[in-house]
Amino acid sequence: MDFAATGKERRIFGVDFSGAKDAGRKIWVSEGIVHGDELHILNCYPIFGLVPDKSKQRRACLSALRVLILSNTNSVFGMDFPFSLPDKLMSEKDWYSFVSAFPDDFNSADDFRNKMQQMGGKAELKRLTDVEVKAPFSIYNLWVYKQTYFGIRDVLRPLVTQGKACALPMQTPESEKPWLMEVCPASTLKSEGLYIGYKGRTEKEKKKREHILDKLIDNGIVVPDSIKEQIIKNKDGDALDSFVAAYATYRSALKMNDIIGKLPGIYLREGYTFF
Repeated sequence: MDFAATGKERRIFGVDFSGAKDAGRKIWVSEGIVHGDELHILNCYPIFGLVPDKSKQRRACLSALRVLILSNTNSVFGMDFPFSLPDKLMSEKDWYSFVSAFPDDFNSADDFRNKMQQMGGKAELKRLTDVEVKAPFSIYNLWVYKQTYFGIRDVLRPLVTQGKACALPMQTPESEKPWLMEVCPASTLKSEGLYIGYKGRTEKEKKKREHILDKLIDNGIVVPDSIKEQIIKNKDGDALDSFVAAYATYRSALKMNDIIGKLPGIYLREGYTFF
């Protein structure tokens, strides 16, 4: 299969994820399609808009995210949460076994963080991919551990273990299933020289969001003015993060043939950040 060509034909979703109790306020999705060599952004929205009663609570919003993924089989979803652990902290024989056993191994987000700290020692361990893409934090850092825990437990695991989606590159892409890939907007922005303080309420941060958006648009992204305005106005930067996630997903889909099946085995256990 020509994975790059197939990826280019797929609908593109960028998901800025959150494991907070009111995750619906923080999870944003940017959705687009590819025309020729351009990614056309069609929509950008907070996930609670897909919840029947507009609840912002984590359980309802993660359920809505799973439904969104299952409803878009010919798509590729770039999601901003870690898909795995550092190899030294994995006791299972392979990645699929790790994901399958995850709720049994860790009964809560705090239990997950505590066990990671106990096993890892004083220094917070990073995966090889975290080091390579200059990820800001370890996957069990105070700022990230709930994203990791709830992303793996409530999104990744049910989809993968039920055979409803493929997690790349640990699994081979299948044409009839949605593809899931890990992205890190901060790493993508660093690769573009655009990692600047853009989250905040002042005019200064707003101008930075506009600058980042304009620079990425120059790389072959088409965004309607109404969506562009929405992204810039979102003071927490979550809308922009979802846009960056969609950009990273699109960019990675174009070079899928250079990635799938060609990565060293460590990435098939620890996961790989597409950026």
